[in-house]
Amino acid sequence: MELINLLAGILLVLFGLRFLRKGFARAMGGDLLDWLQGFTRTRARALVGGVAGGALMPSSTATAMLSVQMSRRGHVAWRNVLAVLLGAQLGSTVLVQIVSLELQDYQGLFLAAGALLFLFVEASRPRGVGQSLLAFGFMLVGMGFLSEAAITLSADPAVEALFEALAQLPLLLMLSAVAVTLLVQSATASIAVALALIAGGQISLEMLLLWVLGANIGLCLTVLIAGWGDLQGRRLGLAVLLVKLPLAATMATLLLGLPGPPEEGWIGELPQQAAWAHTLFNLLACLAVLAAPALERCVSALTPEPERPDKPTVARLDPLLLQNPTLAINAAMRETLRVFDTLHLTGETVMQGLRQGHLPAWAGTQIEARTREIQQVCDELTEFLDGIPDDSLSPEDQALKDTLDDFMRELPMIVRTLGGDMHEQIRRLLEHDAESVAAARPLLLEAASRFTQQMNTVARMLMRERPELGRKILLRKQETSRWLIQAKRQQPGLPYAAWEALDGFQQLNRRLSGVVYVYCHNEPGAEALQNEEGTASPESR
Repeated sequence: MELINLLAGILLVLFGLRFLRKGFARAMGGDLLDWLQGFTRTRARALVGGVAGGALMPSSTATAMLSVQMSRRGHVAWRNVLAVLLGAQLGSTVLVQIVSLELQDYQGLFLAAGALLFLFVEASRPRGVGQSLLAFGFMLVGMGFLSEAAITLSADPAVEALFEALAQLPLLLMLSAVAVTLLVQSATASIAVALALIAGGQISLEMLLLWVLGANIGLCLTVLIAGWGDLQGRRLGLAVLLVKLPLAATMATLLLGLPGPPEEGWIGELPQQAAWAHTLFNLLACLAVLAAPALERCVSALTPEPERPDKPTVARLDPLLLQNPTLAINAAMRETLRVFDTLHLTGETVMQGLRQGHLPAWAGTQIEARTREIQQVCDELTEFLDGIPDDSLSPEDQALKDTLDDFMRELPMIVRTLGGDMHEQIRRLLEHDAESVAAARPLLLEAASRFTQQMNTVARMLMRERPELGRKILLRKQETSRWLIQAKRQQPGLPYAAWEALDGFQQLNRRLSGVVYVYCHNEPGAEALQNEEGTASPESR
């Protein structure tokens, strides 16, 4: 019977943690990932956001998964994601602190209040709060089962001998904590189970602290396993392991080698002491953010970029054309127009997925292939344009050459924003609820349509050598910029992924329109164009 209670207690704690995570996600509107990504611009903000996120959704495994997801495809610099993860693991210790207060006597209150909100309130956020209270009540019930089973089993000589053996084998005890944490996929649950077993009287403070250290190492391995399939996720997991493994080894050595203070000299009872040790360990780990650049170099050396076999490239531009500068400029213009076509196809692939409500599995691979193709063309065109002698060009051809050269320098950023970044943003947007996607879809499709029109106008200006179209391009740039700003203001509840995509179109609008200044700088009225753009309101720019 005691073994059944032990198993039931463990399952209730695990169920409570999972139910608690979903309750917090519901209370927050399900946008924790987007909320966390808003903090990743700097390491300091990322650390603060991680602490807040870990406290709001105290699931160590969930924050690990979210961090791995953020690091994939290099969308967020993984050194900033590391700060988020370390901060979140510090924030999640809040739940261990609450659990250590031994609130089993109030489990009925948590269950009643949670059931009242969860069953009889329709609003999503109050219902999420009720779900969280219910989950915490389930955890308290589970810990009660564990405590009762521990008290009963402590009278068994075999169990007593087992704990005595573990006390003499600290390394085995830590490895057991690592294994349990990997099995249940939660350091919080692993520590909560250990806290409940204190009631049996067989666990000393030293054993409890070793268990806490082992649980933290198990969490690091969980992150590493979760991110192993992706280079950035693998680097994130390895970085966390490099931070916490030496720290745990140092603390374990000090714990075993130095005489510690008596248990009554520490804060609170055994459960509170373990909780504070868990918090202190993660607080010390957060100091690794200060050494993030050195840690990044170390991890990058251990996990280098995989070598990709380069396919033999077919030369698109014959070097013999350089003997006739006019023909060379025309050939470069022809290849640039092909780049425009590829950009159209890249953007349409993503927008078609947005219209249909899902991105095809092959979309990411196709976009990566087109990005590599455009980059190859860009490199070849840049070298080709450098080989055209300026002294033999007419003013018109010189303006066109300078414009194409400037566009080649902007092209890598344009293709990355329109391709890989936009694909990732739309993918994350489609993971939101149908209402959020429906609100964002028309805005993004309109932004894509405006960018397509601008590309067509730029192509017409260059192909037909019509500088007078420059004014139209700049006016359209200002109009689109104002529209993007107004669209975001009128939809303040858009998911963060949609905001990022709109910001991407703002960036595209600005970079693509820059060719006008280069192409029209020698034309009549060029100064008026620049003055007109310069006096535009800062908002529209």
